[in-house]
Amino acid sequence: SKLLGIKGKRTVDDFHRALGHIMWEKVGMARNEAGLKWAIDNIRKLKEEFWHDVNVPGDVGNFNLELHKATRVADFLELGELMALDALER
Repeated sequence: SKLLGIKGKRTVDDFHRALGHIMWEKVGMARNEAGLKWAIDNIRKLKEEFWHDVNVPGDVGNFNLELHKATRVADFLELGELMALDALER
């Protein structure tokens, strides 16, 4: 219900693409300390924006594919940050 109540302007897919871009560019095979620090900062900003500006249409009464995707993207934001932090530590 928290995700459905946000009523933001950005789609779940928009956040998913933004996270994918950060991960691909800065947390992939070719990475460095500066890029990882940038990625961590930007993932944290994206995560905060997600919880304030995501738009999940529909309701909880029926199967809601957008709500399902939103919960996955919320998990991906946490995982992406964790992966970048782990890479930075190594």
